[in-house]
Amino acid sequence: MDLFRTPTPVSLVVAELGSPWESWVERFATGTPDVLVVVQEPGESVDRWAMRVRSQVAGLEAQNACLARAVVVAGPPTAQTLSARSLAIKALVGPMVASGEGTVILDGNTADRFGMMALAQTVEMQVAGTGVTVRAASSEAQDFVAHVA
Repeated sequence: MDLFRTPTPVSLVVAELGSPWESWVERFATGTPDVLVVVQEPGESVDRWAMRVRSQVAGLEAQNACLARAVVVAGPPTAQTLSARSLAIKALVGPMVASGEGTVILDGNTADRFGMMALAQTVEMQVAGTGVTVRAASSEAQDFVAHVA
């Protein structure tokens, strides 16, 4: 790794199967032109999807990239969804806490909207004071995205 090279800011769209994630790519391209997407594949378990998210985030460091923003877009909830989402969110938040900055948005515009709002509030309390912002998607969060570099 080149210690003198400034890390490239990257945004990550993390999408469960059946989620409306496409609009996040365009939103995140403003301010961070490098937008990566990890979509749960048909037939892929949410646990395997969460592990792919973790691998993707780990790979960013090797590429001298800094995870600046991420969104987790919920699909229809299942019995395994909460634990897999928690693992994916932990993978996203960890490097942000280490760098002292970053934004994570939890988008629950599907049947699991209130679950994502509660999860965002819980994670936000856990990272309070670290420089990391966690929000549930809403009209306020949509405006907030535009102001995050």
